[in-house]
Amino acid sequence: MWNSKRFLLILLLPLGFSLLQCTNQPKEEDTVIETAPDMDPELTELNKAVRRAPKDPEPYHKRAMYYMGKQNYDFALVDMRSIFNIDTNNASYFYTAGELFIKIGAFDQADEVLRLATVKNPSLAKAHVKRGELAFYNRLYNSAMTFINDGLRVDVNYAPGYFWKGMVYLEQNNPQMATSSFMTTIEQNPDFTEAYMQLALLLSESQPALAWQYLTNVISLEDAHLEALYARALLVQNQGYADSALIDYDKILTINPDHIDATYNKGYVHLLEERFSEAIVWFSKAIQVDPKNHRAFHNRGLSYELKGDSKMAAQDYKEALKIEPGFDLALKSLNRIK
Repeated sequence: MWNSKRFLLILLLPLGFSLLQCTNQPKEEDTVIETAPDMDPELTELNKAVRRAPKDPEPYHKRAMYYMGKQNYDFALVDMRSIFNIDTNNASYFYTAGELFIKIGAFDQADEVLRLATVKNPSLAKAHVKRGELAFYNRLYNSAMTFINDGLRVDVNYAPGYFWKGMVYLEQNNPQMATSSFMTTIEQNPDFTEAYMQLALLLSESQPALAWQYLTNVISLEDAHLEALYARALLVQNQGYADSALIDYDKILTINPDHIDATYNKGYVHLLEERFSEAIVWFSKAIQVDPKNHRAFHNRGLSYELKGDSKMAAQDYKEALKIEPGFDLALKSLNRIK
C-alpha cells in the first residue's frame, strides 16, 4: 500500500539535509528556531505559536511561508519536514512544498508534490496551474496548457491560469490569443501587474497610448516597479515626449541610483534634445557605473563633437574603440573629425 507520509519524508529529507549542512541549524527534533525579539518581532510571534501548539501543522506552515518570503529556504525545509511528520493529507501543504522546491531549483520534486496536491484535492486550481507554469519553463507547452485548463475547469475565475495561458500563446507566436488571455487575467484580477506588463509590451508599437495606460496602471499599483517605469520612459521617449521620459528616468534613479539604462538614456534624451552639456554629464555618470560601456563613450564623444570640442570627442571615440574594436560607429565618428 502506498504510504504518502513515507514518500514525503524520503523526498524532503535529502534536500533538507543537503542544505542544512551549510548552516548551524537545530537538529530535527528541535524545530523551534528562536530569534531575539528586538531583531524580528514577526518571527518571534511565529516561534511562540509553534511552541504553543507543537502538534499543529499550521504554525509550522505559516513559519515556513515566512522563511520562504525571506529566501531562507533551509529553515523553510525544516518546517516543511515538521508539517509532514504531522499531516500528509492537506493539499495546501503539498502546494507549499511545491513552491519551495521551485525556489530551490528542484523542479522534478516540485512537479511531483504538486501532482500529489491535485490528487488530494482535485479542486485546488492553483496546484494545477502551478504544474502548468513548471511545464512552461520546461518548454512543454502542450502539457502546460493541459494543466492550466485543468485548473481553470475547477475555478474559471482563477486569474493566474489565464496569465500562464497567455505566456504559452506568446511562446507559440500567437499574439492575438495571448492578448485575449492577458485581458481576461486583468478582468479577473485588476491588480495583476504582470498581465498589464505583457499587454504593454504587446501593444507598445500598435497602440502606444493604450500601452502607456497599462504601464501607468502597474505603477499606480507598485510605485517602485522599475521595469514598468523604464518601459514607460522608453515608450514616451520613442514617441518624442522627452521631458516625460526624463521624469520617469529620475524616478528610477531615485530608487536605484546605479540603474545603468536609466542613466544612459538620460544622456541620450539630452543628446537628442541638443542639450549637449547635460548629455555629457549623464554619459559620464553612465561610464562611472559601467566603465566598459562603449556606447556611453561614443555618445559622450558625439556630445563633445556637437558642442565643438573635437579633442575630447576624439578621446572618447578612441576609448570606445579600445573597449570594442569592431564598433564601426565609433570608427566612422573618429574618421569624421580627423
